[in-house]
Amino acid sequence: MKENIGESLHKLMHHYRHQVRETAAKSGILIPVSHIRSLKCINKITNCSAKDIADRLSLDKSQITRVLKELVSSGYVEKIRSPDNHRSQLLSLTKRGSELLTRITMLDRVAAQNMTQNLTDQQIEDFIHISEIMVNNLNQSPFCDNHG
Repeated sequence: MKENIGESLHKLMHHYRHQVRETAAKSGILIPVSHIRSLKCINKITNCSAKDIADRLSLDKSQITRVLKELVSSGYVEKIRSPDNHRSQLLSLTKRGSELLTRITMLDRVAAQNMTQNLTDQQIEDFIHISEIMVNNLNQSPFCDNHG
């Protein structure tokens, strides 16, 4: 049974990402999932920096730097100098970025509704709880470098 967990998770993530990408494209949102996830981080994290996003998404800081460069040049994100550390820059959504994130949030809700349509609230709650335990277990693993 345990050997099926990885395959089930892979299928779930593949189908979820595919639906998010496809729904976004049909709605005229043509940015990669990594960019979408970065926008969500910037919106959620107070005084957000590139390092905060890299840590939250378990991605290499150089990857996030490239994503942020594209988001800034597209007019979705702006950088401001940190008042506490002048070598650091804080990120915030522009008006255009906030509008895009609002559209993305609506698409996320549709994907979540599709994905959970035959599940009870308790099953959804249990899934979230179990997923968080699994992520924590993997983060505690000596084989996990958190940047792979």
